Amino acid sequence: MSYSDDGNGYFTRALDAEDRGEHALAETAYRQAIELFHESGDTAKELAACHYNLGHIYVVMERTSKAVAEYRTALEYFSQLPGSGKHKARAHLILGSLLVETGELRAAEAQLLDALGQYLDAPHEPRDQAECYSNLARVYRETQRNAQAVTAYNRAVDFYEEVPDSLRDRSDCFTELGTVYESTGKLDEAAAAFAEAARLRRGAEQQGGRP
Repeated sequence: MSYSDDGNGYFTRALDAEDRGEHALAETAYRQAIELFHESGDTAKELAACHYNLGHIYVVMERTSKAVAEYRTALEYFSQLPGSGKHKARAHLILGSLLVETGELRAAEAQLLDALGQYLDAPHEPRDQAECYSNLARVYRETQRNAQAVTAYNRAVDFYEEVPDSLRDRSDCFTELGTVYESTGKLDEAAAAFAEAARLRRGAEQQGGRP
């Protein structure tokens, strides 16, 4: 396939390389596209897409610090684009999730709350919203805010209930919820949460979910 030598051509090169799983080649092509878009004075839309996709590449390549930097840059460009609420929400969610993994909990909380704020106006995305709350619950657990963790896990379950084939995700939430209750001495609530987790896990297995 032939490609043009402008930013759009290199962006297409990068997409095709990414589809083939050639992540290093895709990274190089996205970098070239970014340089050419800057030179040509193209809009924030193209640059936002490049940095967002680069962030995904770095997540796949397990280069977390680079992924964090790219999603931050993508958000700077998305903020210049009207009607980009869904993309901003997703970028905030991914960035917040990465920061949870790196232990930057204060920054993670801010990103996840920003994502939820964006989803108030963006199209309804129940799985993404559930993931926001489940990651927030992890932040709250790590920072000893157990009451908020309980609320966040319950909100995650509410959103997962709108998602097909989410029995395993809901089971995981109830398992974590049971652990929170157990750690605070609420043993009856813990037992109920663990029992619900087991029930959902059996349901997932019967539907062909992972064991």
